[in-house]
Amino acid sequence: MPYHPSKEHLDNQIPNAFKTINGVLKDLRASTGADERYISMMLDAMARDWEQKSASRDGFGFR
Repeated sequence: MPYHPSKEHLDNQIPNAFKTINGVLKDLRASTGADERYISMMLDAMARDWEQKSASRDGFGFR
């Protein structure tokens, strides 16, 4: 079943999640000295790992 975000998700929860994620990434960059390229590669690796793990789950997801 495709995911259809509610108005609450679109207006509040999704933007707030992105603000939080951006803050964490900014703190990571500041505390480690990692550049944006390294952080981008790390996020890509994490996303690929998550995608592989979520493919093995049955009956849950936003598809």
